[in-house]
Amino acid sequence: MKGKRYLLALILLAIVIGLGYAYWFNYYKTKISKVPQPQDTLAKVKTVVNVYGLKGVSTVGMIKMFEDKASIGNDYDVKYQVADSPDILMSKLTTKAVDLAALPTNLAATIYNKGMDYKLAAVTSWGVLYVVNSDNTVKTINDLKGKTINISDKGSTPDVVLRYLLSKNGLNPEKDVKLDYTLGHVEIAQAMIADRVKIGILPEPFVTMVLAQNKKVSTLMDVQKEWQNQQGANVPFAQTCLVVRGDFAKNNAQAVAKLLDLNKDSITWVNANPSLAGPLVEKNNLGIKANIAQLSIPKCNFRYEDATNTKNAVNTFLKVIFDFSPKDVGGKMPDEGFFYKR
Repeated sequence: MKGKRYLLALILLAIVIGLGYAYWFNYYKTKISKVPQPQDTLAKVKTVVNVYGLKGVSTVGMIKMFEDKASIGNDYDVKYQVADSPDILMSKLTTKAVDLAALPTNLAATIYNKGMDYKLAAVTSWGVLYVVNSDNTVKTINDLKGKTINISDKGSTPDVVLRYLLSKNGLNPEKDVKLDYTLGHVEIAQAMIADRVKIGILPEPFVTMVLAQNKKVSTLMDVQKEWQNQQGANVPFAQTCLVVRGDFAKNNAQAVAKLLDLNKDSITWVNANPSLAGPLVEKNNLGIKANIAQLSIPKCNFRYEDATNTKNAVNTFLKVIFDFSPKDVGGKMPDEGFFYKR
């Protein structure tokens, strides 16, 4: 009798232990399944991509990307940012805090020649420079002889290109005209609106601002057209480009391709919808009022071309600047490695 009771007790104990083991096994299995596994955690980490534009007209073509915060896929977190000045953007380029940026083409060459890991990926604006004039005795370029022309900075792209075009039209920029560098772009525009300055070279959107507020002022020279008159129709004025950081491009080729395609799409949209793009330019703090942005877009010559299709135009542009001021392209012409290949 005692043997049967002992056996029954063992059976009951085994059942209890078995049920207890099953309960705790299922409990811990459930808990463990809720804990993020290492591979899950790693899959959720996104690569941060920093896209920069400069405050001003060079970023207008990118404005649809900035407004939409355009995505390039689930593996990337794209940050769209506007630098208030070239110095600020330059400091970020120096520390490799930029993956893609819109820059003046000669600045792109300068940073490349300084050994910084950035390549020209595309040209996005084919010139925004115009000579504007309210002197009724000046009808052609040759009429500039003996006149004062206001330019923002000596050695700047407007200065170098103007001197080049004057010389190509038979005028000695050192003797036949007076080049006045005392005012910046903003001051030249304000002085022309007030009729205190008669002739100046300005970029958009300042040209549009002046023409809108002083009806005496007209465009004397479309620098982009005159450039092609001298260089040939197949060599447009490659003023603004996109640069991409070399290491990022090497390890993220598809992401770079997507960013470049988004930029191309943005430019197409901006050109087709200036009335919609204008308000976005003001909203995203590019320093341009919506109405002025809208009016200036058709004169900004936004057009996307991959680097491989722009070598001749880029090198021609850089060579003109190099011949006048080597330091403004980094002391030498950039080599083949300057051009990014998709």
